[in-house]
Amino acid sequence: MEPRIGGRPTAHIIEYLRKPQHPKQQHYPFSCQRSFFYFSSRYALADGIRALGLRRGDTVLLPAYNCGIEIEPFHYFGLRTEFYQIDKELKVSLPDLREKIKGNIAALLVTHYLGFPQDTEQIKAICNDHGVFLIEDCAHALLGSHNGADLGTYGDIAVFSVLKTLPVPNGGVLVVNNNNFRWAHQQLEPSRFSSAFYVADLLRQKTLPRGGLNVALESGAYGAFYQGMNIAKRFIAAARKISNSRGLSLARPDSYDFREDLIPWGTSKASERIIAGTDMSRVKKTRRDNFGKYLAWFLAERPAGITLPFTELPEGVCPLFFPLIFEEEGKREIVHARMKERGITTYPWWDRFHPAVPWDEYPDAVYLKKHLFGLPVHQDLEPAMIERVLTEFADLMQH
Repeated sequence: MEPRIGGRPTAHIIEYLRKPQHPKQQHYPFSCQRSFFYFSSRYALADGIRALGLRRGDTVLLPAYNCGIEIEPFHYFGLRTEFYQIDKELKVSLPDLREKIKGNIAALLVTHYLGFPQDTEQIKAICNDHGVFLIEDCAHALLGSHNGADLGTYGDIAVFSVLKTLPVPNGGVLVVNNNNFRWAHQQLEPSRFSSAFYVADLLRQKTLPRGGLNVALESGAYGAFYQGMNIAKRFIAAARKISNSRGLSLARPDSYDFREDLIPWGTSKASERIIAGTDMSRVKKTRRDNFGKYLAWFLAERPAGITLPFTELPEGVCPLFFPLIFEEEGKREIVHARMKERGITTYPWWDRFHPAVPWDEYPDAVYLKKHLFGLPVHQDLEPAMIERVLTEFADLMQH
């Protein structure tokens, strides 16, 4: 049996349960005294909005290329959202930003897409010149740095998504860098069922080496665990309808919903154990090494109909995945489906269009929404697995 290549890293089930040997993680942002922990990054952002003192009716400037869920916390607090250009190389258009920020803007959100830093020094200077708060969106950029400084240290606040990089069932971080603001977050423990269900979902998609009896047994056990949790989920959903309850136990940190009830939730004990026990340097090195293998192949082979938004891996970047752009619309969905049939998870990235964005004004953002595709680089992948991804990808591109 060929190895299954999942889209996210996972841990052994025991690691979600046992007490870590190193109770305090020393890597930023976990070591920062003014870091606060949440169920996911959208709720970290929601509390960050409150920490900055933004008020109903204030205007915030957001990147036109976005997931969509990061818009929801601003709308929840009654803020107006305007947008600025992102080019096809996933870079902030500084001329457009300078023009847009001249208005009555209270805060600017800047996103380090896929772990690659924006021109943070220039953007910070623009914000300072106009008295605008800078919010660093580091959801893709955990463990990343730029010019020797950790990403997340440039903004007045910064938000991180832990679950995009580490095998946790939930986790977002808010860092308050601006010393003019005081903030406290008395976090509530998330639903244990929600955490357990997400762990089961992670494990059923676990990246596994080439098959053998032990691998087959492990895969079967994880599949059974997920099926059992899924049955329990259906019972809870049915009971929720009968009782008309809020059903918070079914909440997922990666859903597209924004629910105010989840703002007080912190990270689970399972997530804390994984964070504390993870060798962050190894995670970053592995992801960079895997990215480098893809990059070398694509630069050598130069497959037709594909462009690369990044043709080098700058020092300090901890990549989320390896991005490429299919020039033909619809091609990425075909490749995604066929790679999935072969047991390989890929990413047709950010294909949803939030209604708040005037998409006709941002053709580059629309292009990225329809064409950007990703291959996995996460820390569970061994060199042979990267070779298999490339072999399968090359085969598909020839047919």
